Amino acid sequence: MTSALDSYLGWEKPEHLRDCKKPAWDVSFRTEENKYRHTGYGEERPKHECADSEYCGHGNSFDQSVVRIVCRSCGVARVITGEKTEDTGETHTSTKWLGYGMAPRQVAGLLLWPGTPWLDVGRLREAEPHDFVVTRLKVKEVTAATVVGQIGQSRGDRGGIVWTALAVPSPDGQFGYVQQLRFEHCNDGRGRGGRPLRTVNSAARWIGERLAGQPEAGAA
Repeated sequence: MTSALDSYLGWEKPEHLRDCKKPAWDVSFRTEENKYRHTGYGEERPKHECADSEYCGHGNSFDQSVVRIVCRSCGVARVITGEKTEDTGETHTSTKWLGYGMAPRQVAGLLLWPGTPWLDVGRLREAEPHDFVVTRLKVKEVTAATVVGQIGQSRGDRGGIVWTALAVPSPDGQFGYVQQLRFEHCNDGRGRGGRPLRTVNSAARWIGERLAGQPEAGAA
């Protein structure tokens, strides 16, 4: 992930059938051990060969993570499988690490939704462990249509904490080029793009000022 926006945008959700009377998901998972790599019927099982065999994390057999998602009402089912290695597979974590799943914070007439930070070194030991996606009030879910800004932690010229801010999404915006959305306005927290931003609240107020007079599309 490259920004807090990746905590909310670009994800897909399973969909119920249109006439589903009691939409609810039954989610479960398991690990299947010693699965063998697929071969055609009657073909000899291929041997795994890797030039870096000393450090290779998989071989002729592997452990497989399986996630099953089922709606008992409409009958939709989805099974997701993946090879479980040191780099892939199941991760045990919590919302305090992800940010996603935590309640938004109301600041300066906006909602700040916690997300996975870009600068993530030792962040959980700090008072502000997350970056934030910003929406207007009354928004129930972060989508591309409801986002109005983003706040992220950075470092000032002397190594102190500052907060960067992006505001007013625009397809032609010159800021946030490699992210899920691009923006018209940017403040690097150190004085370029506006006043220095020493706190999350000051970054939220700066975004609110950039939004003055902007339409509230997607706020409902």
